[in-house]
Amino acid sequence: MAVAPYRVHRMIQDLMRNPVAAKAFADDPQPTFALYELAPREIALLGDATPEAMTELGVHPNLQMKYLRLRAPPPGSAALVAAGPLDSYLDRLLER
Repeated sequence: MAVAPYRVHRMIQDLMRNPVAAKAFADDPQPTFALYELAPREIALLGDATPEAMTELGVHPNLQMKYLRLRAPPPGSAALVAAGPLDSYLDRLLER
């Protein structure tokens, strides 16, 4: 099983802690990807933002849920980084 590079995990954690950065990321993720010096393949997988891509990249399951939440907050969610139920993550997995 692949393990994502530390910089990928760090980026996700930093975005979860910083609503301003999370908003900027939601508007345009490319500057954030550049800031964390992500490789083109990492960017492609993160851009895909599917559970399969996250697994291929080796993102920890907890961080997968957080990243997917950053990319697609639940409908009606006011905050990009608000904690949410596991149900939304599981719903997304089951969509496939």
